[in-house]
Parts: sequence; C-alpha cells; structure tokens
Amino acid sequence: MSTRVRRSLLFVPGSEPRRLERARDAGADTLLFDLEDSVPPAEKATARRLVVQTLAAGSFHGCEPAVRVNAQGSPYFAEDLAAVVEAGAAAIMLPKAEHPDRLREVVETLSALERDSGREPVAVLALVETAAGVIAAPALAASSPRVQALCFGHADFCLDMGLLDADPAQGVVLQARCSIAIAAKAAGVDPIDNVCLAVRDEAAFIRDAALGVRLGFEGKMCIHPTQVRLTNEAYAPTEVQVERARQVVAAAREAAERGIGVFALDDKMIDAPVVAAAERVLVKADRLPGG
Repeated sequence: MSTRVRRSLLFVPGSEPRRLERARDAGADTLLFDLEDSVPPAEKATARRLVVQTLAAGSFHGCEPAVRVNAQGSPYFAEDLAAVVEAGAAAIMLPKAEHPDRLREVVETLSALERDSGREPVAVLALVETAAGVIAAPALAASSPRVQALCFGHADFCLDMGLLDADPAQGVVLQARCSIAIAAKAAGVDPIDNVCLAVRDEAAFIRDAALGVRLGFEGKMCIHPTQVRLTNEAYAPTEVQVERARQVVAAAREAAERGIGVFALDDKMIDAPVVAAAERVLVKADRLPGG
C-alpha cells in the first residue's frame, strides 16, 4: 500500500474557479482537479489553465493535489499531462484504464516529463470504468510501481454494460466493485471505492461508504464537499476499535514472552491473524492526520 492516506478523494471541476479555490478547505486527503467529465469540450483549455494556476499556487495543507486528465487517445491528453506535471501535480488519475501496455506508455511519458522538469515522480491512480478494465484490473494494478491505486467508476461501467440501474450495492456492479478491491489488495495498491450519486441523501451515502469499508476499500471518491467528512469518518478506525487493538497487541506481547502462540482475551480466541489485524488498525490510526 502507498504510505499516503487516501480516505477521501474529492472531484473538483477544473473549469470552476471558485470551487478550485474553496477545495483546499474541504478536508479531503486528495483533491482530484478534474479536466475530464465535468468539463465540456469548449472549456477544456480554460480548465487546464485554471488547474495549472491552482497547482502552482500550492498551499494544499498536506492534502494530495491530483488531476484527472482526459483519456488517452483524446485530443486533450498530451497537453493535459505535460501541463499538470510541470505545474506540480502529485498524482494523475488516468480514466478509462483498460490496457496495461497503454498504462505503461503513460508511465514512460511521465518519466520523460519529469526528467525535463527535474521534479519528483508522479503517482498514477488508475480509474477502472469499463468491463475490459475490470477484467484487466489485476494486470493494471501490477503494471508499474507508479500505480498506487485502483479506483472504480461505477457509472461509466454501468453505461458500458448497458445497465439501466447504476446501484453499486447489487448485481454485476457489486461484483465488479469486489473485483477491483481484490485486484488492488492482491497487488499491494490502494483500492478506492466509487462515488455515491445521492448527493443530498446523507443516510444513503453513509450506507454506501460502510459497504465499501466492508468490501476492503481504503478510500472513496467524493463528488461534493459535504461527502468528505462522512468518508473520512467511515475510513478511520473508531476509538473503540483502536483501544481494542491496543489491548490485543499488548496481550499478544505478554503471551509471546510466556511462549504462548494462541491465547484468549475476554473469552475470545486470539491468534496470529487477529493480532496482525489489530496491528494494522494501529498503523492506520497513526497515519491519519493528528494520529
């Protein structure tokens, strides 16, 4: 997994100056300045310029400045990539990720751009949005060390599948969602869950985020600033979970000193996988802001 915390990834339309400016205070772990779906063709160049200005201005208060560029093969892709790398994007989100070979081509381009600008390597967040992308997810996740996350775009996946219902909690959409989480974890990269389109339904969002946590995701994409707080809460261990993890780890150390492998704590059996899970909870808590 990446050492960077990515609980909440907030999409910010690149063509809207006010939202670009206000995004810094949203509390998201990653800001996804968007040059793709939220920007009409006539505004692509303007959006690119505004995003470049925002990146150059900095002051992101520890959050990750990332850009969703237009897809490979589009007339905007090359200019997008060159401009945002030079301006200081820490990561790029690559939409419609389907082919490992094409993803590696992007990595080669990034390397060349970085050599020219003398900047640090840029991470790649691969956005899987098609049936072909879901099938290729394991290969995409393992295609390059640059790939730090697999993200699931369920709306475009439903379009590709010809589905009228875009409910990510059931059917083949849920199956694809699970596939992305499994492929990412198998490759050691962050699995990032789909957006929730119910912007004004807080209860629906909480249910969807909780399902993502149960499926093994490490974070969630957001389409409105109000979703950021809910996402951060969903993907952070609770105080009860942290305290229980501390108890398990402490008891495991005592048991190890006595030469005991499996032991009971509060009438529950504790073995190596349980201890490892507790240790992971503590690591996650320590990595969070203020941890």
